[in-house]
Amino acid sequence: MKRTIIAAALLATGVLTAAPSYALTRGDLIGEPGVSGNLTRTIHVTPNARAINVYYSETVNLDVNGQTTTWKFDGVKPVVNLQDIVPGAPSINVYVEPSDRFAPDSGGS
Repeated sequence: MKRTIIAAALLATGVLTAAPSYALTRGDLIGEPGVSGNLTRTIHVTPNARAINVYYSETVNLDVNGQTTTWKFDGVKPVVNLQDIVPGAPSINVYVEPSDRFAPDSGGS
């Protein structure tokens, strides 16, 4: 009985130790800052903009009120709010369309 309790305690400790490593980060969800050498285009966000469309794994410059941010859209969320990327930006949805066009091993057809 004592061995069973010790084994269960060790198993629980291992599970609790490994659990945080599987949590999704902000970058996993919405993407991450990109490298300007890999960008494909610049999107100028105007006050009349209602939505932005990008491809999965695409790196773009987002020009919002003269502030330019380079972003790589490689997160798991298909819709990202622009405010989550650029603080002070208008609340505009960025729709991330599935594509392997910009994937590192796709050849970029």
